[in-house]
Amino acid sequence: MREYEFEVTIVAVVRVRAGNEDRAREVVASSALGSPSPEEIRHANKALLYKGATIIAVDVAEPDEEAVRLISVEREQ
Repeated sequence: MREYEFEVTIVAVVRVRAGNEDRAREVVASSALGSPSPEEIRHANKALLYKGATIIAVDVAEPDEEAVRLISVEREQ
């Protein structure tokens, strides 16, 4: 079998509870999005077993702060 590598643009909505927007943005840009674990990949492959292909790795690049866009703010309760 051959190995194929794809780059995929992923859009995610990440909810963060923080004292201010700057701190929340910093957390999202630095650590909220990460590559799936080997166990998560194994689980995905079980679900895709009948398709004749397996995922061998997923590397997710961390976004820079300019790529983080605020879409809503909820007031404190």
